[in-house]
Amino acid sequence: MIALSTMFFILFAILALVLPVPAISSSNGTCTPETIQTRIEWANMANADKESYLKAVNCLMQLPAQTGINGTFTSWWDETRDAGNFMGSPLLDPHTGFGGNGTDPDGCVIDGPFANTTLHIGPGQTLKAHCLSRSVNEKNSTLGNETYIQQCHNKSSYRDFWEATGFTTHGAGHSGVGGVMEDIDASPGDPLFYLHHGFVDRLWWKWQSEDFGNRLYQLGGPSTQG
Repeated sequence: MIALSTMFFILFAILALVLPVPAISSSNGTCTPETIQTRIEWANMANADKESYLKAVNCLMQLPAQTGINGTFTSWWDETRDAGNFMGSPLLDPHTGFGGNGTDPDGCVIDGPFANTTLHIGPGQTLKAHCLSRSVNEKNSTLGNETYIQQCHNKSSYRDFWEATGFTTHGAGHSGVGGVMEDIDASPGDPLFYLHHGFVDRLWWKWQSEDFGNRLYQLGGPSTQG
């Protein structure tokens, strides 16, 4: 079986043959109207080139979603253990963890492996250089404790479960760590994001396991993004 990554390579190779190469910037003044290369709009492509492109895309669509990466598992954060005391968590250790809390005036993280990291997605829906920031809120971190987890697990439908976690167990990691993690668009910029969502996924799996037959494939809400 050919891996999906291999087929992407084949597609790109085909596109390299049927589409012009984007112009390469030049600082010596050789870029002129006669030498510039442009992307061809679909209607202006030759029919043979269109056919080659569509065959390549269709080939990819018929293949299974296989990346060729086996046994890749990230760690996760048991926030029930640290609820109410994120600052005492080993994940915020500056030497063996992800660095500590942010510092004034901007909340930038200045210790640990991600000290003085510059992010480029965010704040919000902007694309501006800004630091990896944190502003730990211990009150919000308590939303990840066992009491709230049980409240979520008492919900019988996926939609009710999802809504309950949004204000408690899911929100605990984001609003408890604060800073970038509290930014809905930029939060993946903090490496803690992925361990937090490992925790969220684990809670979802535990909820499914409590009624496997009815919950494994249960979803809720519309089937389109809104």
